[in-house]
Amino acid sequence: MGLTLEEQGQGFLMALAVGFALGAFYDVFRIFRVFARSEKRQVIWQDIFVCFVAAVVSFLVALAVNWGEVRFYLLAGEAIGMCVYFLTLGEITFRLAKLLLRILTAIKNFLLRWILRPIGRLFRRIFRGVRTICVKIAKVTTKPLKFRKKRKKSLETSPSDSV
Repeated sequence: MGLTLEEQGQGFLMALAVGFALGAFYDVFRIFRVFARSEKRQVIWQDIFVCFVAAVVSFLVALAVNWGEVRFYLLAGEAIGMCVYFLTLGEITFRLAKLLLRILTAIKNFLLRWILRPIGRLFRRIFRGVRTICVKIAKVTTKPLKFRKKRKKSLETSPSDSV
C-alpha cells in the first residue's frame, strides 16, 4: 500500500517522539549507573535490555504507522529523536544527576563525621566501661569457685575421722 506524504510526515514525527522517549529511557539506566557504580557485566546486561526494548518499540511504531513495514524514515526519526534528547535534555539531566550525587555524598559525609561518629565513640566508651566492670565481676566471682574446688579436693583427700 502506498502512503501519502502526510502520513509519512506523521510517522516521522511519531518516530521522533519515540526516539526522544527511548533516549529518556536509556538515560534512566545511565543515571542509575552513576548512583550504583555498576560493574561491566551489569552495564552489558542493561544495554542488552535497553536494545531489546528499543527493538520492540521500533517494531510497534512500524506496525502502527506502516502496517509493520520498516522504513528508513522511521529509523532515522528514532535516531534523530534520541540524538536531540541526548544533546539537549539528556545533557542537563545527566549533569543534574551528578550534582545530586555530589550533594547526597556531602550529606552522607556530614552525617558520618558530625553525628554518627560521635555517637559511635560514646557507645564505645560506654561498652568499654561495661566490659571492664564485667571483667572485674568475673574475676571476683571466679576466685571463690577456684577456692571451693581446692577446698573440696583437700576435704576429699584428708582422712576421715570415723569412730
